[in-house]
Amino acid sequence: MSSPTRPNLSWILDELVSAPDARHAVLLSADGLQMAASEGVDRDTADSVAAMASGMQSLSRNGAVFVSSGGTAWQQTMVSFKDGFLFIIAAAAGAFLVVSAGPDVDIAAFSYQMTKTVERLGPELAVAPRQPQAESA
Repeated sequence: MSSPTRPNLSWILDELVSAPDARHAVLLSADGLQMAASEGVDRDTADSVAAMASGMQSLSRNGAVFVSSGGTAWQQTMVSFKDGFLFIIAAAAGAFLVVSAGPDVDIAAFSYQMTKTVERLGPELAVAPRQPQAESA
């Protein structure tokens, strides 16, 4: 049985990275599978970003008890580098958005743009966790 075809959402990511100082964007399922990428992000790069971002968002989620004694929902991780920023943001149940930007990006304005992009992507992007398939007899 084949899974339903997802719409090509790369054009929405292309719009996001057209913002001043934005560089690249990749939309991933929570288990690290590429769902869409902005122009200029090849498959190997997307796979590398997926592996890195999956680990980072998982570690960030586990930090919730440090932020709030009852835990809190993870929303965004930002890492600062000498030459720019990496953002990982919750996109829908079972999906997240990874975006890079240059060092002069307006972080507050760009975070707002990422949030608006996630809203445009919509809840229909929610990805159910993969279930082990029953073995055939």
